[in-house]
Amino acid sequence: MFKKTPENPQFDLFSTPSTQMRKREAKKYDDPHGWHNLFYANVTSKIDETVFSPLFKEGNMGAPNASIRVIIAMSIIKEGFGCSDEELFEKCQFDLLVRKALGLFSLSDVVPSIDTYYLLRRRICEYENRQGVNLMEKSFEQLTGDQLSRFKISGKSVRMDSKLIGSNIAGYSRFEIIHNTFRQFIKALGESGLLLLNPKLRKQVLLFLEEDAGEMIYRLNSETIGEKISSLGQLIYQVLKRLSETTPGYDLLHRVFHEQYEVVKGQVILRPKEDIAAKSVQNHNDPDADYREKGGQKVKGYSVNITETCDDTDEQKDKPNLIVNVQVKGASAADNDYLKEAVTHIREKVSSDNTIEKVYADGAYQSKDNREFAEKNSIELITSGLQGRQSKYDLEMKDEELVVTHIETGEIIPAYKTGDKWRIATEGKSKYRYFTDEQIAIAELRRKLTSIPKEEQNKRNNVEATIFQYCFHTRNNKTRYRGLLKHKLFTFARCLWINHVRLVNYLITTGQRAHENGLMTHFRYIKSSIMEKLFFFIVFLLPRSIKTGNKKSKNLFFKLQITTI
Repeated sequence: MFKKTPENPQFDLFSTPSTQMRKREAKKYDDPHGWHNLFYANVTSKIDETVFSPLFKEGNMGAPNASIRVIIAMSIIKEGFGCSDEELFEKCQFDLLVRKALGLFSLSDVVPSIDTYYLLRRRICEYENRQGVNLMEKSFEQLTGDQLSRFKISGKSVRMDSKLIGSNIAGYSRFEIIHNTFRQFIKALGESGLLLLNPKLRKQVLLFLEEDAGEMIYRLNSETIGEKISSLGQLIYQVLKRLSETTPGYDLLHRVFHEQYEVVKGQVILRPKEDIAAKSVQNHNDPDADYREKGGQKVKGYSVNITETCDDTDEQKDKPNLIVNVQVKGASAADNDYLKEAVTHIREKVSSDNTIEKVYADGAYQSKDNREFAEKNSIELITSGLQGRQSKYDLEMKDEELVVTHIETGEIIPAYKTGDKWRIATEGKSKYRYFTDEQIAIAELRRKLTSIPKEEQNKRNNVEATIFQYCFHTRNNKTRYRGLLKHKLFTFARCLWINHVRLVNYLITTGQRAHENGLMTHFRYIKSSIMEKLFFFIVFLLPRSIKTGNKKSKNLFFKLQITTI
């Protein structure tokens, strides 16, 4: 059965590192504002291990043989430092600050084994495949909600942005995708599986897979490669017909085949390139990765959406902005699909006040559904603009009549109602230009967005710094992972680390201010005490001077009174 880590660990006086250190080192090790102590206080010790209890039922894994919170904290530190698994375990074993951040206060405390670390991550992925629930996401929501509550950070205003990020896969041509997927399938099939094929087909398969796809592309021209792709499709079709759907790897090969080919009357025909969907397999090593081209950037991987707080009221202006929602989908996902889910998740699972009043985003998040959702939930959706090209006509309804203004010339063109549309006369091939109610609504929305103050629109821009921090340890905009689930684990851990760093900076800053305020108060107290004593001493000397009519002494008396006020 599942067992939680003890809340109050026993300390060994003689194995605690600080007792063996010199004063300077011990001071840093025990510094309450050190990143390691704050990480333990705000992250490690706050991880709710019961979130992961479904992984440890009877007949499954039994009781965990290591602390769950330590393993999860290790994942966060790994993505925080951007290190490999080998470097992570080296830090956990020999870096005293990292050990203390994990709650390993004693030199005799044992770090979880690498097998246990991998096993938990694999179980989290398997559980999501079965149940559709990501336990790391639930842990992220629990930790972030706790931090918002403890530090009284408001979630009434949020901003969001998306980032395309590449999977750790090579770029393949169509032939390489098909050939390598088929080759991987045959290797997994093994000699015993090949016996299920008739001798003639078996010989064709082995003959075709003798040469690597990359070498074939290098030495063959495009016409020959086209012939190879066609013959390979026919070969895969024959193999799929003769094997069971339960054969390991069958699903992936079947998917690739039907994405690249179509079968017409028993003949396999290669699909045109323009018919290949963006969600098609880009590399057999990562079937979850999608393709997308955005702003000249071609990515085979995933789209990550990050939402963070940005309330800048007088009460909140010094508080840190924390990431409160993270979503990871295939690269082909549209940006405007993220908004509803982000707002709903924050309200239901993260923010304690359950209120979002403003959402800042760019024009890609504008859609009719999102505008209706925002209006229904009393949310002000503030975007930097709208996607699409600006029309050369400005449309405005006045007194149930459409006013059409040419933006460049300022000319007002008469418009007439025809059915459910409006039309104006134009010069050129088409005599008339028609406008729908949707176009009129879009024109009104553009005017509304233009009227938003620039300072208000610019609040979204700072989320790009968060995106930069998220991608800080990537290489060529690629992660070191493959698969949607592993990218989710990476993203939640990385965002938890970003939140931790922001809280550290906030606590250090507030601590310094408190220290400076304390010093100033102490200085004022000392100054006041000295002046009071000086004033008391002079009071006994002045009466004699006053009696003798010394005007200078009187002036000095009044000056001292003013100074001590």
